Amino acid sequence: VSISDVEKAIIDDMGPEALKNELIDAMVYAFKLMEISSYLNGRECKYLAESDSAKEEAALLGQSLEQAKLTEKEQESARLTVEKEKLEGQVRDLTAEKETLEGKMRDLESRPCSSGTAPDADELVVDPNGEYKGFTRAALVSRIFELEAQQLDIAKSSFDNAIAQLMVLNPGVDMVVAGASELKEVHDVVIVSPPPEEED
Repeated sequence: VSISDVEKAIIDDMGPEALKNELIDAMVYAFKLMEISSYLNGRECKYLAESDSAKEEAALLGQSLEQAKLTEKEQESARLTVEKEKLEGQVRDLTAEKETLEGKMRDLESRPCSSGTAPDADELVVDPNGEYKGFTRAALVSRIFELEAQQLDIAKSSFDNAIAQLMVLNPGVDMVVAGASELKEVHDVVIVSPPPEEED
């Protein structure tokens, strides 16, 4: 900073006492500026510390959220797994009952008249507990159709469960499920409907 000619002329006209007072005032201003600078620096350091603390808290919060999401995903996956096992158990039970009914019906068809007679060995094999004793052929056929419908419902639930598990395990993937069905099969990397069963 340079002193102008006017300021130099004023200083030259000042006496020793006036110069002394001017220097004292200048020193006071200088010390005041130093204090202000120190205060501002301290405040800036405080802001920086608060900013760093806020960043750390944000990072910890982000980690907590990620952990919470992971835990939620694991819980949902476990729930779907339990549901899948339950559905598989129901399918096994229905399949066993259907096989029992079909065996009972075959036994009825092989005998012209079974009313009033004791169950033979074959009948005891397919229906050891006599659960379907006295069922007519029509009743057995109706029950078989009912079981097949239940099996289809459970198969659909199991299929939906598998799709749900895949979505839970791959949250960032835009999965395409259109066209998928529990009744379809994969042949040569193509989803197709199975061929109709041939009647015996």
